[in-house]
Amino acid sequence: MAQTTDNKRTQKLKGAGQRRILYSQIEKLERDIRVGQELIQVEAKRLAQKSHSKAAAFENDLKKDLFKEELALQPAAATRDVWLGEQLPKLEDKQRLQYRKLRQDLRRSENLLDKKGRLKDSDAQLSAPSKKKLDELLAEQNKQRDELSQSLLRKAQDSRLDKAALASRQAAFDKAQADKVKRVKDLQAQLAKNDAEHMAAFTKKREARIQVLRNKLTGKQARLHESALGAQYDLPQDVCLRLDNVSMVFGGLRAVDNLSFDVKKGEIFGLIGPNGAGKTTVFNCITQFYKPTQGDIIYRTHEGNVLLLNYYQVHDIITKGIVRTFQNVEVIGELSILENLLIAAHQEYTAGFFSQMLNSRKVRREEEVMRERALKALDYCGLTAIKDLPPVGQPYGTLKRIELARTLMAGANLIILDEPAAGLNDQETIELTHLIRKIQKDYDVTIFLVEHNMGLVMDLCDHICAISFGKKLAIGTPQEIQSNPVVQEAYLGTDDTEEIIAHTEVV
Repeated sequence: MAQTTDNKRTQKLKGAGQRRILYSQIEKLERDIRVGQELIQVEAKRLAQKSHSKAAAFENDLKKDLFKEELALQPAAATRDVWLGEQLPKLEDKQRLQYRKLRQDLRRSENLLDKKGRLKDSDAQLSAPSKKKLDELLAEQNKQRDELSQSLLRKAQDSRLDKAALASRQAAFDKAQADKVKRVKDLQAQLAKNDAEHMAAFTKKREARIQVLRNKLTGKQARLHESALGAQYDLPQDVCLRLDNVSMVFGGLRAVDNLSFDVKKGEIFGLIGPNGAGKTTVFNCITQFYKPTQGDIIYRTHEGNVLLLNYYQVHDIITKGIVRTFQNVEVIGELSILENLLIAAHQEYTAGFFSQMLNSRKVRREEEVMRERALKALDYCGLTAIKDLPPVGQPYGTLKRIELARTLMAGANLIILDEPAAGLNDQETIELTHLIRKIQKDYDVTIFLVEHNMGLVMDLCDHICAISFGKKLAIGTPQEIQSNPVVQEAYLGTDDTEEIIAHTEVV
């Protein structure tokens, strides 16, 4: 009898292992398909930028050829200003060096400098005769600049043409200008044609590759669902996450006690409770940082696969589309904000070790896709202007937005937010609320959050679960939770709270 039981357990574990392998293969194929589709968009953008730069450079070269003619047709004062803009910076640099040399020589003659040429006393001042010499030099330099301006104006006036010659030159210039416009348009049309031909061939090749991946994906899914391996955990189609009688015990402390609830797909779900109620422990159990003492945590991926998270290690969780932020912002200070986002997408890369080591074409293309994805996430979260700056020293509200942008890079299906509004002022909290709601809607993700700011929770969440001492007190809409007497008692912390929790019927 014992042997039969052991055989059943072995078969069950073997089936679970095979399911995990198939799920991983399906998820990898899905990632490959997404990268392939995004690569088509990235290639189109790259070609457009390249063609725009080529056309702009060509137009700039033509402008240089016409510049002298255009200058000759301008009024003398306008020509003088152009010439002055070219020559004045050089003169000012020369004058600046002259002034600094004279000032240093005067300081040295009055014994105001040490051996290294620095002021002995920062408050030391030159004598009146020395200051007069400096003022005389400044006056002379101003005179030189004025003389340069007058000289260039006379030169421009002397080069003016008579009316007949001016009209003839204007006609020639207008013809050359029209020819320039035509040549630029012809080049743009040719570049557009070349880009269209290239994109047609590129798209055809990539779509053929994507179709091969889809065929493989269909085969894997058929194998999963048409065999004994397809036996999935019971989870309704509209549920993204289910906790089923989950408990977490630390020695004699029961941090989570037979907790059960469902998080619907696409909703914003809140978990609330007094300090020490076990909220963060629940998050740690979901992400497998803690292995639950008992109970199941069942999750539906973006691809529709239903997984028992208890079987997975903590580093595997992010590959399933579960992304978490922390109470304390965790960023890499030595890297730029853009680089922080690129690192967040590490699990989205499908190239192998040797491809990475050799920097293969596949790796370079994946990097282009991830960089474009990062730029979109930064723009979405309003961080484009500071993308090349380090996160260290940025306002706390900005750091929170960086964390949210990183979740978008990780291909999130379920975003877990641990006290997202902690440390923010009222205005920053309002902006964060709008951003979270916008992410949930635009990216069609499920958001699960823990937060002590009840205003944010009640305004943001579709459903809320209240817990205390690891036990569920109630679950429902914000209005139902707000008016629930058991929840009110737990938050007020009366002497009867523990007795109420012990005798509370789970809602």
